[in-house]
Amino acid sequence: MRALLFAVSVMVAQPLLAQQPPSPSARSDAAEPAAKSPLKAGEGRQVAAALAEKLKADFVYPQQADAYAAMLEKNAAAGRYDSGTRGELVKLLTDDLQAVHKDGHLHVMLAPPPQPGGDERGGRRGPPPGIGPLIQSAKTIAPGIGYIRFTAFMGTDEEVSAVRKWLADNADDKVLIFDLRNHHGGGIEEQDAIFSYIFAKQTPLVKMALSKKLYDERRSPLEASRTLVFASDGNAMVATHSALPGPATALRHAKIYLLTSNRTASAADHFSLALKSSGRATLIGETTAGANHFGGPERLTDNFGVWMPVGRTYDIKTGKDWEGVGVQPDIAVDPKLALVVALEKAGLSKEEAIRLDAGEVPSEPVHREKTAAR
Repeated sequence: MRALLFAVSVMVAQPLLAQQPPSPSARSDAAEPAAKSPLKAGEGRQVAAALAEKLKADFVYPQQADAYAAMLEKNAAAGRYDSGTRGELVKLLTDDLQAVHKDGHLHVMLAPPPQPGGDERGGRRGPPPGIGPLIQSAKTIAPGIGYIRFTAFMGTDEEVSAVRKWLADNADDKVLIFDLRNHHGGGIEEQDAIFSYIFAKQTPLVKMALSKKLYDERRSPLEASRTLVFASDGNAMVATHSALPGPATALRHAKIYLLTSNRTASAADHFSLALKSSGRATLIGETTAGANHFGGPERLTDNFGVWMPVGRTYDIKTGKDWEGVGVQPDIAVDPKLALVVALEKAGLSKEEAIRLDAGEVPSEPVHREKTAAR
């Protein structure tokens, strides 16, 4: 399966599923010259028209799509998108969309020109330029306590193999700590690898719904797999994401702590909800980012694209999703202190927990002072 939950700031060559974009430092420098290019005559209206049509065809909620489209058509007719640079148009369109209905993934972006004969839905997946290591730290942080800190779940062979190796190396541990405090999102391959070690029996975790039309047209960002099983439900196709047990190790009974912040986004939201709803982990930190709707990049014109939310993920028990509200922690603390609290819960002294925490420095801040959809 090659589905993602990760939104990036530029068009990419593979299908995606959902998540926050990287921080500005993680964005490709290659986009800067294109952002400064002035709009050509009529280009802004062309982009707005294409965006309106894409939204009406694919957006997760048809009524919201109609509202977005009506706004775009009105603004375009008034000349709102006639001048400025391409980068300014990206921001203006995104801001206008978010003013109608906030969505943690929907945003317009610059896109490299299509390659002749190229397949924008294919290609090998990898991390976006400049995002840094996908796994920032993976170790036995103290005797019997495994610790791993992620940047994203990109589903690369290297990352999945590294996750499996860390799990195998820590198979006898009594405590595992998953640090997702500045996690950009991604897909489910790494999650499935983790679930196979920490669940003793097949366990339904969350459901993921999208329109049957998108599914039948083979435009779904989701693909059926052993852990993702689809069923028809009226006009929707609903996939159940389940944990499937793998190696029978002590980790099936290990205590699990999951560190969260308001930068814990999309696939990391998904991971957090799955472990909280199933009762398999204790969440420590603050409420997650609340970026729920999955989807992927779609081309609008030769120079513009949109990250299009096409479906929603929700709690099997309640039917509710986390769009805009996030997943609440079990133990609410300043996210900067979450690892210290987890280590203390694992049985270490406060002094030892503080000492170990000082050696684990996330690659980005673990809290965003001002949250915004884009």
